Amino acid sequence: MGTRYANVAKELTEAIATGRYPVGSLLPNELELAERFSVSRSTIRAAMRELQTSGLVSRKKSAGTKVEASSPPHGGSGFVQALGSIEAVQQFGRETVRDIQDVADEVADDELAVRLGCRAGRRWLRISSVRLIPGDETKLPICWTDIYIDAAFASDVRARMKDHAGIFSTLVEQISGRQITEIRQDICASGVPGRIASAMRAETGSYALEIRRQYYQSPSSLVEVSLSVHPADRYRYSIRLTRQGACQPK
Repeated sequence: MGTRYANVAKELTEAIATGRYPVGSLLPNELELAERFSVSRSTIRAAMRELQTSGLVSRKKSAGTKVEASSPPHGGSGFVQALGSIEAVQQFGRETVRDIQDVADEVADDELAVRLGCRAGRRWLRISSVRLIPGDETKLPICWTDIYIDAAFASDVRARMKDHAGIFSTLVEQISGRQITEIRQDICASGVPGRIASAMRAETGSYALEIRRQYYQSPSSLVEVSLSVHPADRYRYSIRLTRQGACQPK
């Protein structure tokens, strides 16, 4: 769905920018758009989420999707990611292209153990890659990601990774037969490390956002950790907060 989703979002963004759907107007409903683009309604909903996150539209139940701006208020640069569920994290893997740079077996020393949030001496399979926007791999990479997968899954992951387009946690689910039930995420400011600067086409030490995600199959079963570095000018993380128990407008 990732490529179809991106194409729909791009075409609707262009239609809004050229005035086909002027500010204040309503977009066609999901069913009409699905028929027009020959895609599923879930693909349309994914495209709508991107437009909403970028500030182009607003959505209200029973009121439709309203055009709020002809161009993204933040200038439209970089990659915007809105995450609110495990499924949204998995969708990110389908919406971007992975270019694997290195694969190796590693044993966590004291420093790496702190970064991963595990015990020292634990064995992992590390997969390092860059993420690119699909359809335009000439653009700057979105991020560098080091994926650490529990050594118990290493041989199966190695055998199947080249044919797996999604994020690796879904492959771990397939191999183990158990779902990821929780992702714990930490975000901090950092600099672009020298070891990845060339691949990221960024200056060493330039501003970046570092995200650690720990993937659990149960509260005590950590099966994967991802460490991602996003240069500051290429990525914006978006999250929507609502007040619990607040009355919804009628």
